[in-house]
Amino acid sequence: MLVIVLGMVLSLSNTVAGSTFNLTVPHSPIPVQLGSSATLPCQLNPPLNAAPFQVRWYRNDDVENPVLLYENQQIQETPTDPHYRGRASLIGDLEKGDVSLKLENLTLADRGEYTCFVKSAAWYERASVSLNMKVVGSIPVLSYTEVKKDKMNVTCVSDGWSSNPMLTWRNRQEGEIDVEIPVSEFTIDADGLVSVSSWLLVPPSNSEWISCSVYLSDQEMRESKMLPQITRTQTDAVTPPSSSGGWKAAFITLLVLVLLQFPLLYLLYRKGLDLKTTYTYSLPQTCDVKKM
Repeated sequence: MLVIVLGMVLSLSNTVAGSTFNLTVPHSPIPVQLGSSATLPCQLNPPLNAAPFQVRWYRNDDVENPVLLYENQQIQETPTDPHYRGRASLIGDLEKGDVSLKLENLTLADRGEYTCFVKSAAWYERASVSLNMKVVGSIPVLSYTEVKKDKMNVTCVSDGWSSNPMLTWRNRQEGEIDVEIPVSEFTIDADGLVSVSSWLLVPPSNSEWISCSVYLSDQEMRESKMLPQITRTQTDAVTPPSSSGGWKAAFITLLVLVLLQFPLLYLLYRKGLDLKTTYTYSLPQTCDVKKM
């Protein structure tokens, strides 16, 4: 029995001396928020003293440009990725094998997979941890234009999503709209955020609202609604006459006015004749009176 116990002790001593270990990390992505801080857990198993080991955190197989490098029992300033300088630190108890990484002031560029690499004099291991960042975009902006007498083109626009969001059109009576298939487009801005634009044709209404919902999940939804209707002006209500109809109406009006003037012109003409006759016959009498 004593021989067996001594053998087990010697075997354990050789394992510790040889620094054989595994790394334990989360299997699921770690949810984080933009601008917050996050801890990426990484634990040696068994919990050996990692103070004399090399600890290297890096991304995308870029081993030579790490997020953080611990070596010779201190954090190395170079070589490290300038994007993480001043934002990355080891927060675990190294003597207990905790080599967890902390990142502060998270940006969209910090999303993705990180590799935890630990190396002793005789052994090394690596494991991956992922950060999943969701950014909820803006409240949708709805607008509409009339494209036909019985159709309105309704547009929905929302900006600032961390990934391609889902978009749903609904109305009050029918629920989710699927009669007119909406069209959607996605664009990515300089910060890596996604904008979505969608539009569809609907009939105008004085009482039937339509809504646009944009979301990554039910807990991260933005929604707006509106009432698309045709606004008719006074000009729209009265149909202007055509150019040919206007000329005809003007001509007829002028003709009627001219015809109405004929009786008056005739009376003036007759009165003028009467005055002329009176003047012609009275003139000799005037002359006779002066001669006497």
